[in-house]
Amino acid sequence: MSTFHRILCPIDFSDASRRALLHAIEVARRHEASITAVHVQSAFAIAAEVEAGLYVDALSSAQDALGDFVDRTITGTSSRIKLVRTTGDAVRGILEQAERESSDLIIMGTRGRSGVARVLLGSVTERVLREALCPVMTIPAAATTPTGKVKPIGAILCPSDFSRSCRKALKLALSIREQTEARLMLVHVLQWPAFSGGTLPSPVVAEINADADDWRREALATLEHGLPEGARFRRHQTAMVVPGRPSQTILRIAQEEHAGLIVMGVQSRGTIDRLLFGSTTREVLQAAHCPVLSIRADKNDPPWVFAADIAQLRVGA
Repeated sequence: MSTFHRILCPIDFSDASRRALLHAIEVARRHEASITAVHVQSAFAIAAEVEAGLYVDALSSAQDALGDFVDRTITGTSSRIKLVRTTGDAVRGILEQAERESSDLIIMGTRGRSGVARVLLGSVTERVLREALCPVMTIPAAATTPTGKVKPIGAILCPSDFSRSCRKALKLALSIREQTEARLMLVHVLQWPAFSGGTLPSPVVAEINADADDWRREALATLEHGLPEGARFRRHQTAMVVPGRPSQTILRIAQEEHAGLIVMGVQSRGTIDRLLFGSTTREVLQAAHCPVLSIRADKNDPPWVFAADIAQLRVGA
């Protein structure tokens, strides 16, 4: 069964949206899905055109521009794409169209890593990621552009911090793996303070190292218990706990293992989240060399079960 059926691809006529559309075509072919390309025209621009008496011409030119953009992008392919032009706030327009279409995937491009992009992902993409009810695939600037032929994904990297959203991301990654037969790498990055041998007495250092080993074993057991019972010992599936800084470690593993897709959980919106995107997610989305698929969980989604809790339940039984 296909994981995705209806793909929504927002278009703003930028190179980022051109790349997103090319990837949407590849994903659609892989999952036998339909594509809707949507362009949301600024309400402010429309108001100015109405005042100037150009509204009818603006509607026609916007629709023509969307059609021309799609035609130029998909030259040499036979993909059929539904075109939708609407007006208003970009984020609201995208989310409302996704709801109307019952979209189960939104694919968007991200900007380059220069200037403000190093700090913020971009208000439209960030807000769509935070608010969309369906998964959102972002296409970083460094991602390889599809050539028109459907290539195997090869490997799927699924980082986990044991949150509800990461549990939901793992379920999505497993679904994609089943359809594509890709290799799945489930990874938890363990942040551990670095101590130099001369700053602490050796018994303290030894105790810290012992604790770190215990934490690694506990984290690995928790990671493995996140997999469905029948999937834990399958071939082409790896669970690993790696020390380091999360974003750098995720990006390094993705490159070393030639990952064709990163599947990540996105935290639900909080006060800080509305202002600034989480650093790990932001850095991975900006610097990855492959598409990044994000999914959001809410309080009704089941939590990740920790190995220690499982052990206590067994003792109690």
